[in-house]
Parts: sequence; C-alpha cells; structure tokens
Amino acid sequence: MRLPASIPAIQLVAPLALLGMVLSAPVMAEIRVVPSVSVRETYSDNPGLSPDKGEGQFITDLSPALNAVINGPRVKLFANLGAHLYAYSGDRPGNTNSANLQLSTGGKADLIQDLLYVDGAASRSRQSISAFGQQSQNGYSDNNSDDVTTWRLSPYLVHRFGNLATGQLRYTRDSVQSGNGQLGNSKGDSVNLDLSSGPAFSTIGWGLQAFHQSITDPVAGESANDNAVATLRYRLKSSLSVYANTGYDRYSYEGLGGDSGGKSFAGGFTWTPSQRTSIDASAGRRYFGKTYSLAATVRSRRTIWNATYRDEITTARAQFLRTSSTDTAALLDASFASAFPDPVERRQAILAYIAALGLPASVANNVNYFSNRLLLQKQFQGSVVLNGAKSALIASLSSTRRTALSPEGVDAPLTTDQVLGGLNDNTRQVSASLSLNYRLSPRTSATLSTSKSRNLSTTTGIRQDQTNVNFIVTRQFARKLSGNVEVRRNQGDTFDARGRGYRENAISASLNYQL
Repeated sequence: MRLPASIPAIQLVAPLALLGMVLSAPVMAEIRVVPSVSVRETYSDNPGLSPDKGEGQFITDLSPALNAVINGPRVKLFANLGAHLYAYSGDRPGNTNSANLQLSTGGKADLIQDLLYVDGAASRSRQSISAFGQQSQNGYSDNNSDDVTTWRLSPYLVHRFGNLATGQLRYTRDSVQSGNGQLGNSKGDSVNLDLSSGPAFSTIGWGLQAFHQSITDPVAGESANDNAVATLRYRLKSSLSVYANTGYDRYSYEGLGGDSGGKSFAGGFTWTPSQRTSIDASAGRRYFGKTYSLAATVRSRRTIWNATYRDEITTARAQFLRTSSTDTAALLDASFASAFPDPVERRQAILAYIAALGLPASVANNVNYFSNRLLLQKQFQGSVVLNGAKSALIASLSSTRRTALSPEGVDAPLTTDQVLGGLNDNTRQVSASLSLNYRLSPRTSATLSTSKSRNLSTTTGIRQDQTNVNFIVTRQFARKLSGNVEVRRNQGDTFDARGRGYRENAISASLNYQL
C-alpha cells in the first residue's frame, strides 16, 4: 500500500526509529510480536455517506495488522499497526478510500536508574474535519475526514532531594500533521519543571510547576505559552486534604490576536477514603473568568464510575496530542489493574477483551474538529461501566463548549464557503452512548451499541444531529481464529444549501486469524 504523498513514510518511521534507538540498551525483556490478518465483506447502501444516496456496493476489506510488545524491567513498548485495503464491486464511489493506515505506539525506557528516562508515542488515524458534517463509522468513507499523524518524544530527569523534595525536568518535541494541510502542520518544543515536597512534609505540602512551549505552524504562525503555578496543600486527615494555588498564564500567538494572559488562583480538596474512591475538585479564577475542575472515580467489584470536568485554553493541535480518556480501553483500565498491574500487559489484555466481545473502540466523545485557532474549552465527561457474570454495560455522556479566542482568518483554508465563516466561532456539542454486551456462551457474545450527538453553532444558529446504531455477534472459532457479523445504521444531518441529511445501512461479516 502506498501512503498519500502529503504524508511521507519517514514521518511515521522517524519517531519510532528514534524511540527504538533509545530503547535498544541491552536488557532482559520479554518480546512478543503477533501478526494477524482479517477479511471483511460489507454491503453498504451508501458507502460515501452522500446526501445524494448512490448505488449500493459490496466492499472487501483486507486488513493485515501487527501487534508488538516489549516488556522488561527498564523498557516498555507497545506498537499496533494496521492497514485497510478496500476493493469495491463497482466503480469506487466518491468520498471513499482505497486504503488507509492506522498506527498507535508508545513506550518508556529507564536509561539511568532513578535519574534519566525517556518516553514517546506516535499515532495515525482519521479525524473529522468539521463537527457539522458526516461522522464516518465505516472506515472506507473519507467524507468530512482526513488523516492526522502525531508523534512525541520526551526525555526527562528525575531527582530526589532526600526527604525534602522531588524534582522533574522534562523536554518534549512533538508534531501534528494532517493529510492535506487544512490543519497547520506544526512542530512543538516544550520544557516542564515540576518540584514537589517530599516525605518530610507530612502535614503541609507544596509544589512548584513551570511550563514553556513554542510552536512553529506555517498556517497560524509562531506561538508560545508560559504557565507557572505554586500550590500549598494541608492534610486534614489521611484521606482528606485541602489546597490552594496561585499562578500566571501568558499566551502569545502571531497573527492570532496578540498576547493574552493574567494571574490565576484556585482552591480545592482531594478525598480518597479508599483505594477504590478518589475525588478531586477545585474552583477559582483565571484571566478568562471563573474556572472549575473535577476528577472523580468510584469503583466496586463490578462497577466503575467516572466524572471529569475541566476548562482550559487549548487548541485542536493540543487535543490531538492528548491521549483520549473517553475510549473504551481507558474506561476499562481500572477494572483490569489488579489482574494486570503492568501497564503494557494491561493494555494488551484490554484490547483483546474489547475485540473478543465486539465492544466499540470509543464511547460518547465530542468532535475535535480541525481549527488553527486558540480556544477556550469547557468539557464535562461522565461514564459508568457495569460488569455482570455474563454481561457488560458501558454508558457515557459528554458535553463540550468551545469559544474561539483568536480571529477566524487563520482558519480560511478550512472554510471555503463564506456562509461557514462563523461556524466554528462558538460551538456546543453534546453526545451520549450506550453499549450492552451479553455473552451467549464462552465463545460467542452479542453487543448492541448506540450513540447520539448534537452539535450547535451558537454564532450561526446551525444545529446538526448524528445517530449510530450497530449490532454485532462475535465468535471465537479456535484459539487463533475469530469472526463476527455486524448490522449497523448511521444517519445524520449535513450542512448544504438544501439542508439534506445522509443515511447508511450496512451489513458485514469478517474473519480474523492470528499468524
């Protein structure tokens, strides 16, 4: 398979090669490499998710994949690489792919014990260009989507100053690139200093953090941000502590409205009555107004409840680099922690569990649409996982508000229609999902999943709804051979002159074999 010309293969190989060189120190490590191949046959009545419903087609998807793990006392690395090669029964419809490549990899190495470490990650996936367009679930449609490639490499020093303090100094080099340049292809450099009190401060603790980042972006221009915060914490008892912090933020974006920033302060508490329950909440003020945060997790033997809220100054670029907390693997992480304490082994076990049950890869999550602008984002996410003897339920809710803080001119390549000029100025997205799995037998399970989202442009008044429903039955035929049958429906609105919607009904069957 040939990669698109706009994403040379070196962009995918370079960060992995750098990380591989770092991890090549002679250590006793377990190495597992599992190649696999799957074949899927699909009939879709609208492969390109077009408002002008086209002719239905059979689509053959050949998917070779490679899963690799290096797990040692000083080296931990995982890599998942997969390709999809599509063949159509007729002429390839518009807005569809002939192939795509997916990559997810990350690792960490202990170069000098208790002193020097390095970690890194790389990914390539298809992302939605706009929140107000087709949201593809089928893989072969490229309507309103494009490839986004990210990588990050980060060496850091850790030092313990006896019982007084622990310090960390980290440098990070990262990159975000899109397939056709609509999202500015950018490089970032950042330095982060973190100094926190040690065991000598048992009742009163303190912390100092300083962060600087500079970004080179041919579309949005040069930009930089500086953040500093000092925290004082008081432990009321072993499970409850209160804290207060103060700091300063400064954001400087060339061509994006100049500098902005100011002082910040907040107060909050942390409550951990048990290993299964943790709540951290705060309230305060930053230069853009009131600010709040929440991170709560409550676990029992069969349930996991999560709730998070955060408001922040961010960019679409920063969100693409951030590991999603709303994918199914992240939600299941806590429930697998006791059985798989090693994070690399735990990740592989979770991915195998998701594949075996036919669970969706992600839950309710709002669209990180393409934008080169500075954004004020306020986001709430809540989820619950219920595990029964033969069943599992995953439900989630997400709400995101974005306010653009910089002029829309830098997003001109993304909005060719003048009517869309203010579409992304201020947006509100709400989404919900529900997935129910039932194990019919030790080798067979059925999963019903549904999700619904609503996107609103508060500047233009444009509103769009998206709905997805799918039913999948999976079967483990042998230790290395599995298969599934899936029926799905995807429908939603599109923004065009006639206000038309789109709809796809599809049925597919697949076989997967591990070599």
